[in-house]
Amino acid sequence: MRYRPIRGAVGVTLPELLITLTIVGTLAALGASGFRSLRAATSMRAATWSVRNHLALARSLAIARREKIRVRRGPQGDLVLLTASGETVVAAAVGPGADVPVDSLRVRPSTLRFNARGQAAPGSVYLYRGDRVVRVVTNFLGRLRVEAYRAP
Repeated sequence: MRYRPIRGAVGVTLPELLITLTIVGTLAALGASGFRSLRAATSMRAATWSVRNHLALARSLAIARREKIRVRRGPQGDLVLLTASGETVVAAAVGPGADVPVDSLRVRPSTLRFNARGQAAPGSVYLYRGDRVVRVVTNFLGRLRVEAYRAP
């Protein structure tokens, strides 16, 4: 009995399948490392904007309430907004256990202050994650700017 191929039958040979799987696997491995760094950068950007928005909120609250608002690092590494009487207004979770995690958070000087006119004592909030460092700076007018750099 002689074997005759069926007309119009299409198939893939084993070598073609192995070459295709090798190429797809190589591309997936190369893309995974880029995806990890993209995810870390996105997480750091989210933490930065969270801190920046909370500092802007502190300034707005100081103007609206016509009282001093202080910004400090809380006991869990979060950012805490306090009134002049010491009442906690908002606590922003950006520390190691937060939804938007960073390795550490530092406030320099240890307390940032916004007065009733929206002016501030100049200071910075530093966010650290791996070799990335982001600094959110407030000037004496209460304006904010973000500086990003890599740790040496």
